[in-house]
Amino acid sequence: MVSRRAFAAALRALLDNGFRFTIIGGSVISIAAELDDMGDDIDLFAESPSVVEAEEAYGRAADLNHWDLGQTWLGTPRITMVVEAEEVPVEFYDNLYDFYVPERFIHEAKRVDVEGVKVKVIKPEEYLALKGRAGREEDLEGLKRVADLVKRGRLKVSYEEIEKAVEEFDEAQIIMRRLREAGIIRA
Repeated sequence: MVSRRAFAAALRALLDNGFRFTIIGGSVISIAAELDDMGDDIDLFAESPSVVEAEEAYGRAADLNHWDLGQTWLGTPRITMVVEAEEVPVEFYDNLYDFYVPERFIHEAKRVDVEGVKVKVIKPEEYLALKGRAGREEDLEGLKRVADLVKRGRLKVSYEEIEKAVEEFDEAQIIMRRLREAGIIRA
């Protein structure tokens, strides 16, 4: 688990090193629901430097800051840093192979304040569409946890925004079925 303070400190360190990004992972939900547990890692859509064209920039930043550099399952950079006495893994993604985040999600991302750090974050409804599209067992379990937050009133989502996000994908019907099965939306 990454605490909110360590999460913010990690993002500040990245921004201070010239990284530009949008948060696309499970921490989108943690931010929206104002949770202290920000998840196991930070998933970012890399805007600059490019994970494809400037991958060496990640290595230079890791060396300069004494961070560990590895790779994600997609072969993109993964930096692990220690901040606030916590190990914080940060995974950088781009639209490669079958990993796809619609351009609209990134361009319309809102700036939010997390512990004094301003960062861009996609909408919770867009995150739900991404998870519904991925459809792995772990993604479906994560959707059920989000459904529980919605049921308990910790998180508000808009059905219209979910539909709008899902329409960005060819697999819209499959995604909607998965979101219904997880309890995110009603039949």
